Amino acid sequence: MHRVFTPVYNLIQFLIKTIYQHMKKLAVLVIALAQIGCSLNQNKSSGSSGSAIKPLIVLTDKDDGWGADIRLSITNISENDSSKIYKAISSDNKENLGLLIFVTKKKTNGQGFGNAITFKSLGKESDNLLHKLSALYKKKISTDSKFADTVSVSFVDLKEFAKSVAGSSGEGDSNVDEYKLFFASKNDVGELYLNINSTGKWVELKEKDKDYREVVLEALTGRHH
Repeated sequence: MHRVFTPVYNLIQFLIKTIYQHMKKLAVLVIALAQIGCSLNQNKSSGSSGSAIKPLIVLTDKDDGWGADIRLSITNISENDSSKIYKAISSDNKENLGLLIFVTKKKTNGQGFGNAITFKSLGKESDNLLHKLSALYKKKISTDSKFADTVSVSFVDLKEFAKSVAGSSGEGDSNVDEYKLFFASKNDVGELYLNINSTGKWVELKEKDKDYREVVLEALTGRHH
């Protein structure tokens, strides 16, 4: 009986070994495909690859403004379901300063007004930015003041507003998205211009009026409620 069934037994063993080898190859293939999928998902969430941190640019009185307008370099652009996200960081006096800017994907109304553009803190970099603005604005704040975790403001898309009024977006740079931001304090409303150039990889925070400086600083520290 043993001799009769030995060929069958050997055949079964051969089939088991063959199937096992194919299963191992299939497992390797599945793992490889999973890794590729994870890589693709990461690329989708992180957006463009990181860019170099460049020195902070402070626009002088000779430019359009009061000498406290700044330009930060965009180091990363990404997005989620609701917002396009800009990571803006520049160097200044051997320190980095910056913030995250979330621009809503929700459509504005017919005149370009929307809600909301959000600033989010990067921690130390954003605290450095707050104190740099305080120095440029010539407005003292406490040495331990910190950039608020989240600052959400209403805004108007200036190009959309121009279209609603004049039928065109004006003569501005087509690569630059231009917004006016509205910061509310206890007793006043402050305004600030935000310009974003995704191609040139920079963002600007420009003053509407130097009388709004205190209101803007209050909002950025979370003391506007």
